[in-house]
Amino acid sequence: MTTDETEHAESLLRRRAKLALRDRMRSVRGALPGVACDARSSEITRRLFALVEIERASTILAFASIRNEVRTQPFMQAAWEAGKRVALPRVVGDELRLYLVGPETVLVDGAFSVPEPPEAAAQVEPDEVDFALVPALAVDPRGYRIGYGGGYYDRLIPLLRTACTCAVAYHFQLIAEVPTLSFDVAVDLVVTDERVIRAE
Repeated sequence: MTTDETEHAESLLRRRAKLALRDRMRSVRGALPGVACDARSSEITRRLFALVEIERASTILAFASIRNEVRTQPFMQAAWEAGKRVALPRVVGDELRLYLVGPETVLVDGAFSVPEPPEAAAQVEPDEVDFALVPALAVDPRGYRIGYGGGYYDRLIPLLRTACTCAVAYHFQLIAEVPTLSFDVAVDLVVTDERVIRAE
């Protein structure tokens, strides 16, 4: 095999491995009882608010959690109570645009049935964000993650030039190594209900 053929074969293997991991983690997380999601999410929020990066942040990007994802509503509530601006993403074409939300903001049903800010909300530029929460189905200690396959956050993270980026996940979603592809982008921190990891 030529070098190009070898690289292509390796890329296919990595894609298949990511798909398998994505499906497995979705199933395992889906089986987690709601009370366990609440308890683990509460511990993740506690660990997040112990970070100096959160303390220093003025504008925080979160995401609206669905199903058995890490619950982000308590995190956002704590951020508002601490006087911080909170933004959520909205899918526009193949990118995420960021909009400010408050405790009274009524979210709308967006792409992939994920709640999004209304179009009339004030827009925030990526370089205004100081700290960004990033969802993950699986994540490794290097900060590489498996998302839902759309690549939205891999395109967004490089634009968050002044932000500390942080993947949040339950501890069982932390794996030894995510099979990476050329377009994958790592985050700075990983926070689970058991650990805070600063990616190397």
